[in-house]
Amino acid sequence: MSRRIKLNDLKPDSRNHNKHTPQGMALLEKSVEQVGIIESITVSNDDQIISGNARHEVIGRKFDAEPIVVETDGTRPVILKRTDIQSNTPEFYKASILANTTAKKNIDIDLEVVEELAEEFELDAEELGVESLGFDVNPDNFGEGFSLPDGDKAPFQQMTFTLADQQAEQIKNAIADIKQTEEYKYAETMGNENSNGNALYLIVMQWAEQRK
Repeated sequence: MSRRIKLNDLKPDSRNHNKHTPQGMALLEKSVEQVGIIESITVSNDDQIISGNARHEVIGRKFDAEPIVVETDGTRPVILKRTDIQSNTPEFYKASILANTTAKKNIDIDLEVVEELAEEFELDAEELGVESLGFDVNPDNFGEGFSLPDGDKAPFQQMTFTLADQQAEQIKNAIADIKQTEEYKYAETMGNENSNGNALYLIVMQWAEQRK
């Protein structure tokens, strides 16, 4: 079953938790230009985008044809068949590789948005694949040779830790508490726009000052 709809009828998710990356968006542009549309856009029953906000943005600039809409309740697979691509050809593998590399390069999870949504809708972020505070590094691996990889938006880095539930709760409470202080309002951020990261940095700096 399908119905008529235009791309500009779709409503982007104003609380989309994937901020995307400049490198990923550039690769998505290249993918659409070179192999066309290989991934679909999923929307709610009132036409708000669930998955595919970046694709909607790029495709909207590249195509003006009326989209094909398949209505589903999620109980049957939806298969997108490219009639112009033959298997075991350069076009086939270019599309296959771009589908995976674009998805990987264009992920930049906004942990603050995830935290807000989890609290508002009583979601378990970890069950949805989001680690506590966005961290997933085994603490046993820390040592003199430990270093963090450069992120897509240097000079900023994402760090990951695995925490027990009680530890995570204590850290969340400490971050929430320090955000209410005057010190936090005027703390040095060094250009970082992540409020949780700035709060955690301030906590560590206050601890370091007390040890002097």
